[in-house]
Amino acid sequence: MHMKRLMVALAVTVAALVLGASAWAAVVPYMSTSDWSPGQGNGSSFSSSWFQNVMYKSDPFDTTVTFIDNVSYAWHSTRRGYDTYLSTHWLNSQVKKAHCRSNVASRVWAGCTVYS
Repeated sequence: MHMKRLMVALAVTVAALVLGASAWAAVVPYMSTSDWSPGQGNGSSFSSSWFQNVMYKSDPFDTTVTFIDNVSYAWHSTRRGYDTYLSTHWLNSQVKKAHCRSNVASRVWAGCTVYS
């Protein structure tokens, strides 16, 4: 019986930690438009807590999502594609910004969001 109580206590502790961690998460939309021109893009603010960059599109068109560091301004974890949900992760504590861009002209809605 002692082991069962210990397992229940452990499960409750893990659940509290998971829920507490998700309460601190931030979701920040940084670009939304319905008329994309070639090379058009936008970036979020700089933060060391960003870890996921997502571009949502109503129709598939050629786009890129990436992270840009604030020291060399190099691109990291860059993904390019036509998917209507294009996502990348950079699990690094360096200060960075999320960036999304269109590689072609498209008159469909798309938005970019960064997560911490």
